[in-house]
Amino acid sequence: MIEKRHATVLETVKLSAPGHYVLTFDAGQKMASAVKPGQFLGVAMDTGGMQFLRRPFSFYSADPETGHASILFSVYGATTAQMARLAPGETLDILGPLGGRAFTPDTRPGAHQVMVGGGYGVPPLAFLARRLLTADPDSSVTLINGARTAEFLVGTEGLETLGIHLREATNDGSRGTQGLVTLILQEILEARAEHVPIHIYTCGPTPMMRAVAEMAMRYEVPCQVSMEVFMPCGVGICMGCAVERTDQTFARGCTDGPVFEAREVAWK
Repeated sequence: MIEKRHATVLETVKLSAPGHYVLTFDAGQKMASAVKPGQFLGVAMDTGGMQFLRRPFSFYSADPETGHASILFSVYGATTAQMARLAPGETLDILGPLGGRAFTPDTRPGAHQVMVGGGYGVPPLAFLARRLLTADPDSSVTLINGARTAEFLVGTEGLETLGIHLREATNDGSRGTQGLVTLILQEILEARAEHVPIHIYTCGPTPMMRAVAEMAMRYEVPCQVSMEVFMPCGVGICMGCAVERTDQTFARGCTDGPVFEAREVAWK
């Protein structure tokens, strides 16, 4: 159930990437227990101007026991600039969890769960990876993180200590593989054992997700995509987040998604 809440800020941590922060807050046990990886929340801030719409942010974490949750964001306007200045004890006006479809973990025995993210697409994948390892410490999970340069490879801190296999790609070769994340994905798909099922999850810039989806379909591997389209209202009313489907119909990115099967989306 969607809940509107004035959440108490617990901490705001500046990351190594310029303008990037992790904001942790008390979402309450009800919301934190309901959140699934891939869902998001809407944030409203009093910026001194006229703001009619909430800003959507994917959940980066949610702990049902403590009720604490977090989002990872970069400063790109008045709302996020104000969020970056929030101090412990201040409040955050949130609405969530939003999103009708979240990531669905592959339950096939021994499945290799491969996540491909870039930029703002990494937080929900990191959340999913942690949830998978919490549910089954023996899960085989690989997260591929891509960025222009090493300083923007954020959001995966601490994942390797959980047993997640982290692979990185940068355009300039400053860390990990030089080139696109699809180079690493293709390497994994080419080297896979016939008896080991693979499932791909991806979130990030549309061109990246399109390339990942096309590769998944070429190798006949199931793939879920989280469409990070602009979501003005987040609750399915405004129709501003339309996602075109292959059957020539349109889905609402917020309530019908944000997660879709790659084969559902009409990639252009």
